[in-house]
Amino acid sequence: MARAVLALCAVALLCAGASGAARADAPTVQDVTITGAGGVQLACEFVLPAGTPPDGGWPGLVLFPGLGAAATPGTDFAAANFASVSCDERGTGSSEGDPDLAGPADAQDAQDIYDWLAARPEVSDTEIGAEGEDLGGAEVWNAAVAGVPFKAIVPVDTWSSLARALKPHGYLNVNFADLVGSWAPPSWNTAPGIAARSYLPHLHSLTVPTLIVHERESLLVDLSQATTAYERLSGPKRLFIGWAASSPVPEAVAWFTHYLAGGPAVGSGVEIQHEQPDAGTTTFPGLPPTRSVTVDLPGRAKKRSVWLPGGPLETFGSGSVTIRYSNASWTQAVARVTTANGALVTEGTATITGLNGVVTLRLLNEAMLLRRGQRLIVKLQRRDDEFRGSGGGTGSGTITVGRVTLKLSVLARAVSR
Repeated sequence: MARAVLALCAVALLCAGASGAARADAPTVQDVTITGAGGVQLACEFVLPAGTPPDGGWPGLVLFPGLGAAATPGTDFAAANFASVSCDERGTGSSEGDPDLAGPADAQDAQDIYDWLAARPEVSDTEIGAEGEDLGGAEVWNAAVAGVPFKAIVPVDTWSSLARALKPHGYLNVNFADLVGSWAPPSWNTAPGIAARSYLPHLHSLTVPTLIVHERESLLVDLSQATTAYERLSGPKRLFIGWAASSPVPEAVAWFTHYLAGGPAVGSGVEIQHEQPDAGTTTFPGLPPTRSVTVDLPGRAKKRSVWLPGGPLETFGSGSVTIRYSNASWTQAVARVTTANGALVTEGTATITGLNGVVTLRLLNEAMLLRRGQRLIVKLQRRDDEFRGSGGGTGSGTITVGRVTLKLSVLARAVSR
């Protein structure tokens, strides 16, 4: 598995020639090959912490890579005394085979990788966990649901239901579909293929300690994928909601240290990292209480603005935009909710089924701070058979829009300042 020269120079054995002597405190990094499902050869990187393994071996981690990106570096976890292995997905990087998009072949690969790691004499054969982001996070769910005996898992910024991620409002989220489709086998976008990659129906029986990490704002995979999974889980669980620049490694290290190495206790419940630049967090025993804020948007145009009452408000949960319309030749309406300076708050869509009527467009679940006196803009657009998740409307046709009502789900009390 290719790595940058700078990363390689963190490896004691590889850098000995460059520096004249190996660093005693540097982790050991080796490129290895692991045989996966059907004899496919997987290109992997094996990382061991510096020093002598404890009795029973280092606790181990399987790190799954994301879409077009390497896995979380094993050296990040080696500093906390975890051994790890990360492999290029089958059909990607230097691994053989065809991509499987967290399907059955990938689940078997995960079992084979687990078995390889457990057989290493320097690594515990039982205290092994898993972490991955976006596609890697789906691989974590996939492996756990398939019965790979991880002792703790950390899925990050991923889907729990591929069906709902592809069509969060009954229409295709094209941005998400285009992204995952480039990594998927031909059969993925079929009813059986999507069902095989939708793990939510199985999570009620999953008891492995699970830390879910998710971004506050992600139009590709919204917060409902994380909150719904959190509600379903039966074992020890925690949901950490952060902003895009935050790293899951500190949270993951604490989780794995407790469940794999007998370290200090870790919290449960739901922890929300505040909107930047506020660096604080607020923890709830479960999903946080919410309330609804409903406002009418006056006018007749397809683009309207409204001043929100009170505040600050912090969105959390799925809101809606309801429109009364007439003389419609549209078949679908998209509502984009933005701040006055153009920052996208959320988006939703629904089918227009008649010439005249009332339709409610459900909005993606995003966490965004709306400061006191915030002005929001709701823009209605047409899109045929697609929902982009972050794109503009297309197509022609007419519609007369009457009353528009915006309903936001917000935290009962905003946590960010």
